[in-house]
Amino acid sequence: MSKQPRDDGNAAIPVLGFRPNRGHQVPFTVGASNTSPQFSDSIRVVTLFSTQDAFIETGDASVTASNVTSHFLPADIPYDISLGDEVVATENDKFVAVIGSTSDGKLYISERE
Repeated sequence: MSKQPRDDGNAAIPVLGFRPNRGHQVPFTVGASNTSPQFSDSIRVVTLFSTQDAFIETGDASVTASNVTSHFLPADIPYDISLGDEVVATENDKFVAVIGSTSDGKLYISERE
């Protein structure tokens, strides 16, 4: 039986906990920054929170973000994103790249398990 919280219809609500000691802070400017160290193979979901509007990409160690083609992440709104297929965890994206839209800021990343 699932230990997950349940909704009013008694259906399990999928909730992932925070992985202990695996929060990341990535300062960014109008130049791109990458997360380091990389996420472990078992991590398939991360929560992103940015202090300023930003653009992000996920990928391998060479991933970069662009303020033209990357995904927009508005400031002050947490987002959960998938890093890849749960069946082939070793092929998951291991890094997040971030670039600021107009101001210096900080991207907070929480690994979920």
